[in-house]
Amino acid sequence: MKKRIAILGSTGTIGTSTLAIVSKDISKFSVELLTANKNYKKLIAQAIKFKAKNILIHNEKFYPILKKRLKKYKIKIYCGNISLRKIISKKID
Repeated sequence: MKKRIAILGSTGTIGTSTLAIVSKDISKFSVELLTANKNYKKLIAQAIKFKAKNILIHNEKFYPILKKRLKKYKIKIYCGNISLRKIISKKID
């Protein structure tokens, strides 16, 4: 069974390092959520690579860009100060 994970600050140093570890055996993980403050370009690349189910960008001005660039993917996109509990309905391991 896959471990369901959420990476808060996925575009930062710790988040990037964590995703590097995950990428070594991606078959063991399901990326439920990736979050970033404003680095939307890196967040887009991560969301596609790791097939994230949800992403959250804190800076609302990047929301339209994410919606446009990820339109063909089945990724739910959120922005601003939304509660993580509202995004993730399943248990995170």
